[in-house]
Amino acid sequence: MTLVGGHPYLVRVALYQIARGRMTLQKLEQVAPTEEGPLCDHLRRHLRNLEEDAELLAAVKLVVTSDIPVDVGSVEAFKLRSMGIVKFQGNKVMPLCDLYRQYFRDRLGVG
Repeated sequence: MTLVGGHPYLVRVALYQIARGRMTLQKLEQVAPTEEGPLCDHLRRHLRNLEEDAELLAAVKLVVTSDIPVDVGSVEAFKLRSMGIVKFQGNKVMPLCDLYRQYFRDRLGVG
């Protein structure tokens, strides 16, 4: 649950992979935030959308490099939340799950 934060789609895909014997939980934890993982299409779609908006890209870089919730501005915070990438902690945001933190840190070359 730490990896996918209870996100219904991510949980479903992860459990399906494990139930089908395609990978163990340990292997899933290793490969999930990579291009090798079963969630790569989902992650790449988000990455593509972020790369098309410089302000959202800057905001998500702040979010994934901080270990505490950050203020990225109201508009960016609501857009990121509507994408399902972040969750609110008061008026600040943090990654919805560790998967997003790990993947975006790596793919965006931050952290």
